[in-house]
Amino acid sequence: MNKILEGLLVFDGAMGTMLQQEGLKPGHCPELMNVDYPDKVIKIHEKYLKAGADVITTNTFGGSSVKLKEYSLEDRVYEINTKAVEIAKKIACKYNKYVAASVGPTGKFVEPIGNNSFDEIYEIFKEQIKALSSKNPDFILLETFNDLGEIRAALLAAKDVCDIPVICSLTYEGDRTLTGVSPESAAIVLESLGASAVGVNCSGGPEELIEVTKKICKNTSLPVIVQPNAGLPVVKDGSIYYPLDGKDFIKKIEPYFEIGVNIFGSCCGSTPDHTKFIKERIKDFKPVKRELEEVSTLASREEIVKTGKNYLPKIIGERINPTANKKLAQKIKDGDFLIAQEEAQIQVENRAHVIDVNVGVDGIDEVDVMKNIVNLIQKNVNAPLSIDSTDKDVLEEALKNYHGKAIVNSVNGEEKSLESILPIVKRYGAGVIGLTLDENGIPNSAKERLEIAKKIVDRCIAYNILKKDIYIDPLCISVSTDNNAAIETLKSIKIIKEELDVNIVLGVSNISFGLPSRSKLNSSFLSMAILNGLDLAILNPLDENIMNSYQAASVLSNRDENAINYINLNSKKSISKTEIDEPSDIISVDQLKKCIVNGSYKAIDIAKKLLDNKVDKSEIIDEGLIKALNIVGQKFENKEYFLPQLMLSAEIVEKIFDIIKNTLRFDIKTKGTVVIGTVKGDVHDIGKNMVSVMLRSHGYKVVDLGKNVSADKFLKTAKEENADVISLSALMTTTMPEITTTIDCIRKELPDIKIIAGGAVVTEEFAKKSGANGYSEDAVGAVRLVDSLI
Repeated sequence: MNKILEGLLVFDGAMGTMLQQEGLKPGHCPELMNVDYPDKVIKIHEKYLKAGADVITTNTFGGSSVKLKEYSLEDRVYEINTKAVEIAKKIACKYNKYVAASVGPTGKFVEPIGNNSFDEIYEIFKEQIKALSSKNPDFILLETFNDLGEIRAALLAAKDVCDIPVICSLTYEGDRTLTGVSPESAAIVLESLGASAVGVNCSGGPEELIEVTKKICKNTSLPVIVQPNAGLPVVKDGSIYYPLDGKDFIKKIEPYFEIGVNIFGSCCGSTPDHTKFIKERIKDFKPVKRELEEVSTLASREEIVKTGKNYLPKIIGERINPTANKKLAQKIKDGDFLIAQEEAQIQVENRAHVIDVNVGVDGIDEVDVMKNIVNLIQKNVNAPLSIDSTDKDVLEEALKNYHGKAIVNSVNGEEKSLESILPIVKRYGAGVIGLTLDENGIPNSAKERLEIAKKIVDRCIAYNILKKDIYIDPLCISVSTDNNAAIETLKSIKIIKEELDVNIVLGVSNISFGLPSRSKLNSSFLSMAILNGLDLAILNPLDENIMNSYQAASVLSNRDENAINYINLNSKKSISKTEIDEPSDIISVDQLKKCIVNGSYKAIDIAKKLLDNKVDKSEIIDEGLIKALNIVGQKFENKEYFLPQLMLSAEIVEKIFDIIKNTLRFDIKTKGTVVIGTVKGDVHDIGKNMVSVMLRSHGYKVVDLGKNVSADKFLKTAKEENADVISLSALMTTTMPEITTTIDCIRKELPDIKIIAGGAVVTEEFAKKSGANGYSEDAVGAVRLVDSLI
C-alpha cells in the first residue's frame, strides 16, 4: 500500500468550474487548454495549491481518444496528456505537492451491458495512461466511473503500463451506480485487482454520499477518498449553480470524519474556497481507524458473498456442467446458450449463492463459448460466478470479461497447474479453489491431502494471493468404490481447516456416484461436512432433500446465528420459484411476459411460436411486451432492477418487435414519433441512448440525432418526420442554457409540439422554466411522460 495515500490528504476541487471562469466556451475541448492556454491551467492549479491542496488533478478527465474524437482531436492523445502532467508537475514541485493524473470514463458501456469489448476499452485506457505515466505523475486517478466493467479495464491497463499507484472512484445515484454497482462490490472488486485507494466522487452533495461512503469503508482496508459536489445543482435566475459555498460545504462533510475517510476533496461546482475550508478542518484531525473483519469475499456487479467460520455456509450451484448433462452438452455444441442462462436463474432462485460455470465440451471453441456464457449470465444474474476450467486461456477470457470477483475452479498440486493458473488468479483478483490431488492422483489419507493443501497455500502466498482468497477442496471419492471415503474426506476437512485456516469447499454429490437414491447419501454427507467445517458446498440447489439438510445442519453446527436463515425459510410454507420456471411445453403470452421480466432470451423463441400459432399480434404486444416492460420499469423505479436488467429486457422486446414486423410483412403501427438528441455543445449521450432504447421498445418511432445537435436541426427534423415529441438532453451545466434556446427556436415555428427535457444536471424546475412540457429523471419516466403527452 502506498504510504502517501495512507496519510491525510486534501485533493483539489472542480477543474471544469474553474476552466469556465477562465473562458472555456460550451462545445470547446477542455483538455485542449493544456496546449493552447497552459498558463490558464497553471493558474487554476496554483489557486488550489495556495488554498491548501496536497494533490492537484491534471486537466485530462476527457483525455482518451474516444472522448477527444468528439472534437476531432483523437490523434493528439499523447500531446494533450503529457502536456497536462508537465504543467501540473511544474507548479506542484514549486509547492512540494503531488500530482494525480485524471482519467475519466469513455462514455461507452463494456460487454455485456454495451457492445464494446473489454479489449477495445482496455486499449483506449492503455493509450491514455501510457501517455500520462510517461511524465511520472504521483498517482493515476480513475474518477467518475459508473460501470465496474469499464473501471476494471482502466485499472488493469494502468497496472500493465506503469507501477504508479491507482486511485479508483465511482459515482453513485442513491446507493448504486448507473449500472447497478453496489459500493460493497466496487470496494471488494477494485481492492482485489490492486487499486491503491477507492472511493466516490461527483454524484451529489455530501449528504447524498455519506451512506455509500460508509459501505465502502466497511468493505475495504484501502485508503478511502471522497470528493462530493458542492451540493445538488439548482436553478436561479435561469442559470444553474451549486448551493454550497466553502463554509456550508465543510459543515455538510462533518460526518465523514467519523467513518475512516482519510482523503478529502470536492467535485462539481467547487472552487479553491472549498479546498481552503477542508484544509483548515483537518489541521489537527487524525482519521478514525476502521475495524475490519478478516473475511473471504466474492462479488458480482451488485452483490457480495462472504464466507468463513462466522458465516452461513454457502452453496455453489453445480448444474451448468455438461459432463453429466447430455442436453446441456448438445445445446452448447449447437451454440444455443440460453439453457445456461436459465439454469443460472433457477439456481439463484433456489438459493444458490454462487454459480459454477463449466463449458467443457469436445469440439467447441471453449474460450469463446465461456466468454459468451459468462456475459449472458451476468446480464441478469446477480450471484458471483465460479469459473470451472483448468485451461488457462479459458480462465483468462472468463475473468477478463466478468465484472465482479469470481472464484477459479480450479488449481491442484501439480507444478504445471500451479504455474499456469495462479498468475491469472492474481492478475484478475479472483479467489481460487485448490484440489488436493497431484501427479499421483487423490491421496487416500487426510494427512496426505493436507500436505498437498499446504503446497497449494504456500504457492498462492508466493504469488501474493491472500489466504482469505484460497479455498481448499479436500475432494471426496464415492463410497461405492471406497467404504472409507466419506470418513477420510471429513477428517481432511477438519485437519485442513484447523492447520491452514483457509476456507473449505467440497463437491458433495461425488460421494454417492454409482449408487441409487443418491439424494439420501448426499444430504447426510453434507450435514457431516458442515459440522466438520465446510464453508462452500458444490451441489444441486434444486434437490429439496439436500437443501433441507443444509438448512438444518447450518443451525445445528452454530453456523446460522440465532437460526435466522432457518426461521426465514421455514416460517413460510412455500418456497418461491423463479418466474421463468414454467413448464417449457406451455407456450403462452403470460410466459412471454415472464421471460421478458426475467431478461431471458427464451422470450424470443416463445414469441416466434406464438406467431406460428396465429396468436393475435396485438395481444402479443399489449399483453406480453408492453406489460412486461411496465413491470420491469416498476422494478427499476423500486431499485429492484438496475440499468443492465432494464436494457436487457428492452433489447429483447426490440428484437421481438422486429420479428413481428418481418414475419407478418407489415409495419406495426407506431405509437408516435419522437425526435431525440443532446443539445448543442454537449458531447454526452449515455442517458439519451437509454431513453431511445426504451422508447423504441415501447413501440415509438425514434429519430436519434446524436450529440451536439443545433436547434435548427431539431426543428428541421421534427418538421420532416412530423414528430409528436422532441426530447432534449444535457449533461453539463454549461450546456443547459441551450435547452432554453432550442425550445425558444422550435416554438416559433412549431408552437404546439410537445417537448420534454432531461439529463444528469437538468431539474424539473429548470425544464419547466425553459418551456418544456415535461421532465423525467430516467428512461422509464421518459416513456411514461411521452405516453401521457401523446
